[in-house]
Amino acid sequence: MGIKAYSSPLVKLDLRYSVAEHPIIAHFRWDHNAWGSSWLFLLTSVSAYIFSVFFLKLVLLTFKKKPLPLGPIPAIYNLALLVIRVAIFVGCLVATAAEIKETRWIWRKSMSSAEWVLCFPLGTRSAGRVFFWSYLFYLTKYCEFITTFIRILSDEPVGFVHIFDHLIRVFVCFSWLEFSQSLQVLGILTSTLMKAIVCSWEFWRPAYRPKLAAIFQLVEFFIMVAGSVWMLRLHFTREGCNGMASWIFNACAYSLLFLVLWNSDLKHHFKATTKLNQLVQQSKAKQN
Repeated sequence: MGIKAYSSPLVKLDLRYSVAEHPIIAHFRWDHNAWGSSWLFLLTSVSAYIFSVFFLKLVLLTFKKKPLPLGPIPAIYNLALLVIRVAIFVGCLVATAAEIKETRWIWRKSMSSAEWVLCFPLGTRSAGRVFFWSYLFYLTKYCEFITTFIRILSDEPVGFVHIFDHLIRVFVCFSWLEFSQSLQVLGILTSTLMKAIVCSWEFWRPAYRPKLAAIFQLVEFFIMVAGSVWMLRLHFTREGCNGMASWIFNACAYSLLFLVLWNSDLKHHFKATTKLNQLVQQSKAKQN
C-alpha cells in the first residue's frame, strides 16, 4: 500500500512534465523556425498532394489492373494514428489545465476557465503548451495524407469528397496557429477523441467503419457549432475573442465541408440505415 501511495504522485508528475512542463513544450513558439509554418510550405504541400494523387491514379490505371498487396501496412498505419491521436488528446488536455492554472490570474476577472478554452483573450500569441499540441495536431494532417495513397493502392474509391476533406482540415489547422484562433482547444479535443474511437472500432469491426465515421463526423460538427455559438456570445458580451477573422474562414470551410459530406457520405449512410430499419419492421410485421 505504501508503494502505491508513493508511486501515484510520481506518475502524475512525470505525465505532467512530459506533456506540459518539458521546455520544448512549455517554450514552444509558432514562427518561421517551426517546420511547416510558412504559407509557401502549406501551398506547396497541398499542391504536391493533389498532383501525387492524380499521378498515382494514372500510373495504376495504366500499368496495374489489380490492387497491390499491402500486407500489414494499413493496420500498422492505423495503429500509429490511434496512438498519436490519443497522445495529442491527453497532451492537449493536460497542457490546457496547466496553462489555465498558470495564466488564470491575468484573465480570471473577465472569464472562467471553461470560457478561456473557447475564447482566447485578445492579444494571445501562438506560444506555449496548448499551441505545441495544436502544432502537432496540424502536422498529423499531413500524415493523414497517407490514407489516400493506401486507399488508392488498395483499389478503394478515392473521390473529390475524400481529397477535399483532407485539404480543408490542413488549412483550418494552419489558420489556428497562424492567427491564434479561439475555439481550437475544443476542436483538437473533439477531433482526436472522435477519430480515436473510430480508429479503435476499426480493429474490431472493420465493416462498420464508414457508417461509424459518418456518425462521428456529424457529432463533431454539432459540437463545434455549439462551441461557436458560445464563443460568439463571449466575443460580443466580453472584451472579445482572439482570431475572429480566422474563425469566420474556418466556419465557412467547415460548413462547406459538412454540405459536401452530407450530399455524399452522410446522406448515403443515413438512408441505408433508414431502409434497413424499414426492412426489419416489415419483417416483424409479417411474422406477427
